[in-house]
Amino acid sequence: MKNLIIYKSNTGFTKSYAEMLSRRVVPNEIIELKHLRLKDLKEADNIFFGGPLRNNVIEGLNKFLKHYDLISNKNIFIFATGIEPITDEKKENVIFANGLDLYHVRLYLLPGGMDVSKMSAIKRKLFKIAMKQASKKQGISEDLINQRFSTPIDLTNSSNLDKMVDVYHRVMIKKD
Repeated sequence: MKNLIIYKSNTGFTKSYAEMLSRRVVPNEIIELKHLRLKDLKEADNIFFGGPLRNNVIEGLNKFLKHYDLISNKNIFIFATGIEPITDEKKENVIFANGLDLYHVRLYLLPGGMDVSKMSAIKRKLFKIAMKQASKKQGISEDLINQRFSTPIDLTNSSNLDKMVDVYHRVMIKKD
């Protein structure tokens, strides 16, 4: 039984979950999305894909799902990390934004984090512009917003993977 863990991570939170998951579903191979080969997908029995959420879109998921015809008969677990609160409405929005209702996959939303210092220069600049606009729109001091985001937030925790890992183990029992 081969488990493949694929991830895309911009600031390290999704990678952190992929590494935590690799200690809980063994044996496995863990691969960053940019290094994924079709051979990896074909050889796997169970596939986990993780990516960060941006405006309800799971980054990198479209690249992964373009090979769905090769993996449609496998167990596919998708996890997405973000900073927004996780609600049923949020999950429905993510399903809709990614077209996941067209695929047979399991989706898990996990609390990630926010660390502006780990963003690429371009994303950091865009983030600061967006925060400046938001502060004006909401009548909040720009200094207060800058102060709030100057401290990193990390909500990653191995226990956030419990539900996904539990489902994985139940699916494996049914296969035996």
